[in-house]
Amino acid sequence: MSRRTERVGNLIRSTIGELLLSKISDPRIDPARTSITRVEVPEDLLSAKVYISVLGNETQERTTLRALRHAAGHIQELMARQIELRNTPLLTFELDKKFKNTLKTYSVIQQAMDEINRKEELKRRAEGAGDDDAESSAQQDIEPGGDEEESGQ
Repeated sequence: MSRRTERVGNLIRSTIGELLLSKISDPRIDPARTSITRVEVPEDLLSAKVYISVLGNETQERTTLRALRHAAGHIQELMARQIELRNTPLLTFELDKKFKNTLKTYSVIQQAMDEINRKEELKRRAEGAGDDDAESSAQQDIEPGGDEEESGQ
């Protein structure tokens, strides 16, 4: 991907994000739950594949994707008014599976880290209890025999 296509992709991404917040009023699209994760633009800039992520279940994802695909022409028209390009790219919307897989991987890692931390905490507590027992038995050894300082005087 060249710097130009990357710049255009980022511009399209931010523009569509703003349009979802301000200009698109389809009740099937919740801008608070819908993110444009990335945009892929080929060298000819005639098309753009827009990847989205939707916070929610699979039904909400499908509903949002269907609504965005239905509104693609309108979004493209609004985008053309804001972005100065020779040709406005033809938009296609797709669910970002990479993003979802990344979230799943992060969740698995987080669960593993939580389990490790829990086990370490239990181990520390067990060792701490063992140290307390050793200290209290050492104090008991000194106390019953009396103070050595008093007997030396």
